[in-house]
Order: sequence, then C-alpha cells, then structure tokens
Amino acid sequence: MMKLLVQGDDFGFTRGTTFGGVDCIDFGVLRNTGLFANMPSAKLAVSYMADRPQVCFGIDFNIVTGPSVSDPSSVPDLVDESGEFIRSNVRIHDPRWQSEAGRREMFPLEQVRRELWAQYNRFVELTGKKPGYLHAHSISSEPYEETIHEISAATGIPYSFDVIQKFHIVSAWDKVDPMADKASGKKVFDPTAQLSKNSFSVNVADVSDYLLSHEYAMVLGHPGYVDADLMGRTSLSLERMRDAEMMMSQQFKNWIRDHHVQLITYRDLVEEE
Repeated sequence: MMKLLVQGDDFGFTRGTTFGGVDCIDFGVLRNTGLFANMPSAKLAVSYMADRPQVCFGIDFNIVTGPSVSDPSSVPDLVDESGEFIRSNVRIHDPRWQSEAGRREMFPLEQVRRELWAQYNRFVELTGKKPGYLHAHSISSEPYEETIHEISAATGIPYSFDVIQKFHIVSAWDKVDPMADKASGKKVFDPTAQLSKNSFSVNVADVSDYLLSHEYAMVLGHPGYVDADLMGRTSLSLERMRDAEMMMSQQFKNWIRDHHVQLITYRDLVEEE
C-alpha cells in the first residue's frame, strides 16, 4: 500500500486562502498544511485548527510577503519602507541573488534568524502548541535554510525537506525540468496558464504509475479561494483555486480508493522513525 502525504501550503495567507484550505480539509483530502504566522489572517486560520485533529498543522516560514513579525527596524534588509517583506520577484532580479555571497548579503543571517524565530514563537502563541512540521516558502537562501535547520534541531520538530529525503518521498515535481527557475519553485506564474491548469492531471494522473511504484509519495499544492488581497500580494494566485479543486475532487478521492492509497501526515512519519 502506497502512503500519500497531501500538503497544502500558505494556510492563513488571506481570508480566501484560509477558507479554501478549510474546505479542502473538510470536503477533500488535505491532511497537512502550514500556517503563515506573520499574516493578518493567521488568527482566523488558527481558529479552525482545534476541531480538525486529523490534520498536521505546520508552519511555513515566510520572508517574502506580508509584514514582519519582528520590529521592522530590527530586520531592515528583509523589509521595505512600509515594513512589508521585499517580494520574491524583486529579490530574484537583484544581481546579488546569483551568488551565495550575494544572497548572504541580501538575507543577513542574524536578521533571518530573528524573524524566523519570531514567526515560530507567534505560531506557539496563537495555537498553544508547537507546529507539526517546519516548511520553507518560495525562494530559498543559505541563511534561511540554516535557520530552519537550527530551529528544527532546537525544537525537535522535523523540517519537511529533511523528512522527504529521509523517506524518499516522490512527487510530480521530480518530473519537472531540473533546470527550471529555482525561485519559482516549479510553479506556473502566467495567469492564463494558471487558470487553465489541471492540477489533478499534473500532480496525480499524469504521474500515477511513478507515484504508485514507490512506498511514499506526496502531492503538494497551494489550495485556496482567490480574493482581492491575494491578487495584490502574489503572482501565484489563480492556480490556488485549481489546487483546491484537485484536493476536493471526486477524481482524486476515487484514485486514492481504487489504488488502496493510505493518507498520512508528517506526524505519522515521525512516529515511524
């Protein structure tokens, strides 16, 4: 029996994405989702957590959209004049992004450490518990990765990418061109392409044999409903409703049933260790 980890990122990004995520839990197969603890809708998202024990709620560390949790004056290289994080599409066009030395200059380790720990503490403050897993969001830099590993080591909470490597968890992303823009995270940013995307085909049907040939697999998306706030904050917008459609679709549920797939969480994987 193949074990499948279905993950939806950016819980609490906006009110629309929050409601979409909740519907994917209640009417679909979403079993792992990470909170954007820095966003104004985080409290709304947290209000839905307690009554859904079947879900592993983690944290998605976010330093490319929305306000900082830290005092903006303490993380000046991460935010703009309004105290909002500098967007990823700005970051990747900075010439410094092309080298490790440049990325370390753009994302000073002490500032990244201060902000990520602040987001972790905000999660604990809002929920009264530790996150079930740690996850990276959007573009990645060396200070960012180092800090997530530091938090994982200090708290004992697994970092999703480490778990994926340890259990050899495969996904449709393995079939994407490895030379694709690393800043895009293999996402589609063209609005027309996002609107016409068939998330179930891309993530499941087209790679069904590949997924089923492994003991562990995952389907990862960014499910949510589209609202005006989302459109103003990210270029990854319309695709989210397609990911939500996939996670609630009868097609996906039938595929899981017909292939005797077991839905799992990061919590289940930690217990297997």
